[in-house]
Parts: sequence; structure tokens; C-alpha cells
Amino acid sequence: MNEIDDQLVHSIKMKFGTHPLEPNQKQLVCIKEDVNTLIENGIEPTIVDLADIVKKHCPKTGKYFYKGIDNSDLITLLKLAVEKE
Repeated sequence: MNEIDDQLVHSIKMKFGTHPLEPNQKQLVCIKEDVNTLIENGIEPTIVDLADIVKKHCPKTGKYFYKGIDNSDLITLLKLAVEKE
């Protein structure tokens, strides 16, 4: 994983309460592919879209809570991650 992917994993974990080991590399690839599909179809991903995508690939989403502040813009990070591929 690169630095953007590491930030993305952290942001997803903080925002959506995924399992401590999720998203793993395979799940992250699937999440980025789904986001890229939305973008390619002219759809600007919303936080609801992202929540649905993350839940699809990380089934335990929403069952964990992490204390701390997440200052990242998740949509911007996802776009950067998709662009890097």
C-alpha cells in the first residue's frame, strides 16, 4: 500500500467503523473499483454512496467505534487513490 491508501484505510475505519483489520488490501481494491465505476459513469460519489460501497465489501462496518478526529476528506482521498492506479 502507498501513503494515500494508508490514509484512505484509516479514514474509512474512522468514518464507517470497520473491523480493525478492514479494509484489507483486497477490500480496498474493490472499494476503489466501485468508486471508479461511479466516477466513470459521471456520478460524483456522496458519503452515502461510500457508506454503501464500504458496507458491501466490509460486512462488519458500523460495529466498531474509534475515538479521535478524522480531518480527512474521504471523497477527495478516494479520488486521489483511484487516479493513482
